[in-house]
Amino acid sequence: MDRLALHLALNGALVLTVSLFAGLFLYLAIRNDREQAAWHLLHAGGTGRGVMLLALAAIIDYPVLPMWQLSTTAWLFIAFTWTSMAAMTIRAVTGERGLRCQGSIANKLVYIFYAVATVAIFPAIALLIYGLLKAL
Repeated sequence: MDRLALHLALNGALVLTVSLFAGLFLYLAIRNDREQAAWHLLHAGGTGRGVMLLALAAIIDYPVLPMWQLSTTAWLFIAFTWTSMAAMTIRAVTGERGLRCQGSIANKLVYIFYAVATVAIFPAIALLIYGLLKAL
């Protein structure tokens, strides 16, 4: 489980780093009076996701789950984080919102990355809650 915690913490730190760089681009967008909402989302959303992974690293040994379920939970959280980060980054760079899987390649990628993130987070949180309830 120590290795799982390290993977979560490392990914959390990497996501925070991406978020910090997004903050620099947010500053440029504000300074140059350009579209800011997507950069705000990437900066704030990335920070939240990075902190989430760091917090999960601290408690990953609490849920009472078989190792394969615990690993699945952790990797689903990591997959959610990176796919949503990819979607937010493409959104910030291109302006494509990804509301439908049609149009430009960037728009389709945003849509697909958000869809994968959505599919990953629900079983991840369900497994985490189940394991924590069993730990009680």
